[in-house]
Amino acid sequence: MKPRARKTWLLLHVITSVGWLGVTIGMLVLALAAFDEPQLYQAMELLGDLVVLPLALGALITGVVLSLGTKWGLVKHKWVLVKFALTVVAVVATTFSLRSGLHEAADGAVGTAGGDVLAAACVSLTLYTVNTVLSVFKPWGRTRWG
Repeated sequence: MKPRARKTWLLLHVITSVGWLGVTIGMLVLALAAFDEPQLYQAMELLGDLVVLPLALGALITGVVLSLGTKWGLVKHKWVLVKFALTVVAVVATTFSLRSGLHEAADGAVGTAGGDVLAAACVSLTLYTVNTVLSVFKPWGRTRWG
């Protein structure tokens, strides 16, 4: 990948990844506040549908493009492979679990949905923090395919 293209993809990856992390922190704050103000689940539903999912998919796609177009590769280094796996898990969980919980809570079926949404935000934040640490420290060396 040429330097200009690599920098463009890297910029897009950082923007989507940081955006995903930031929205997740906001969702965590809203999930805590929603125990007292259930109408906040409607705002969280909008964020989940219109912001979180596009950022998640953007981070996944730009990460794959970067890994395939740079020396790191998708399966050459353990940290890249772990980061890819965690991102796929997060995208799938966001798509099928978090969003459905947000829809239930926004429709008034708060019940256990509030705790589920809070737990999902905590798990998501943990995954994104681990991914950030992996990106900075690049631990573990090469895989056997590297």
